[in-house]
Amino acid sequence: MINNAPTYPFKTGFLNNLSFYQSELPFSNSEIIAFDKKLFEYEQRFINLDLEKHLIAKNQFLASYAISKAENSSLTVQEAQNLFTIALDGKDLKTTKNPTQKDYDKKEFLNIARTFRLLSQNPALIKNLSVENICKIHALLCANLDNFEKAIPNFTQYVPGKLRKNDNIRVGNYIPAPYQIIGDGILELTKYLRSNPTPIGIAVFHTALYALHPFNNGNKRVCRILEHFLLRDIGLNAKNLYGTSYYYHSEKPRYYKFLLHSLERKNLNYFTGFILEALFYSIATVVKAGLIARKQEWLKSQDLSKIEVAVLLPLTRRKETQFKWLYNKAKTKVSKQTFVNYLKKATDLAVVQKKEVGKLTFYKLNFDFKEQNLLDEWEQLSKKRLSYTPNTS
Repeated sequence: MINNAPTYPFKTGFLNNLSFYQSELPFSNSEIIAFDKKLFEYEQRFINLDLEKHLIAKNQFLASYAISKAENSSLTVQEAQNLFTIALDGKDLKTTKNPTQKDYDKKEFLNIARTFRLLSQNPALIKNLSVENICKIHALLCANLDNFEKAIPNFTQYVPGKLRKNDNIRVGNYIPAPYQIIGDGILELTKYLRSNPTPIGIAVFHTALYALHPFNNGNKRVCRILEHFLLRDIGLNAKNLYGTSYYYHSEKPRYYKFLLHSLERKNLNYFTGFILEALFYSIATVVKAGLIARKQEWLKSQDLSKIEVAVLLPLTRRKETQFKWLYNKAKTKVSKQTFVNYLKKATDLAVVQKKEVGKLTFYKLNFDFKEQNLLDEWEQLSKKRLSYTPNTS
């Protein structure tokens, strides 16, 4: 019989009100670990070194960008990419006498990118996790941001590296922990994590740490970056190919919805379950990205011109698709008749396979990509376990 009774994993005042129903989570620890292992096996078999380097660099950039976007940064992807190059070179921005919101956003992103890189080189290990080390991470993420107080309306000071010393903070209608017990709360969380070094344990740690709200400002940044490196510390994401932060960014309304549900209802499940969902889809996204790259490589090797390949490239993003969707992707490049001619040529060459179902016509690349079976298996599992499927087309 499944035990549906709530547990209360913490004893410290304030944290001990947080309930948890582990049996109701969408995935177990062993399942998350198995997904990650499948990714590792896939990477070893199908992802070449150039693609691996690209995915690692892309993940580091997107994680930094996504964390900054959680704070409503105005930076575009291109602006962030330029700053990311500066961060990797170890350079800094020139100071201005009258800083603007944009200047603040740039400095915030640089801090995040540099902290991400520093922790990649010196991971935050669970055994060394402490109040002091969490404060050091906060100091890195929020360095010099208080200098922008006059440039930003309704600015909340960060006080980098220092625990909150007041009870003025609110998250929606949620009132965080009294500041006097934050230190003791973090100590209990670190002890809990050492006893539960698992994906679910880290998800609970993330949710409960945010519930404490240990800092004046910058708590989401600390929680997200800690989550990333704590997961790597327990053996997940060995090659640093994925992270949950970009999923949180792409699903921002749901991110805030489940975070607030957990806080206001004192139920860890809402946000912990969302973290497991983010892990599942983030892992699957790497496999899908690798599959798309392999499909593109195969398509370009066929006896087709560059424009013919360009017209057919959307086929690499889906298992199969209808004529209408494919043409909509190509109509800015060629006329409809030219598109039909290209599609017929590819079909005649057996590059593309055509399938008719009633009045509908479907097309797909005519090659057996083995990793598609893994994605199909995961898709069926997601339909059973999760009520939501992100739009990745």
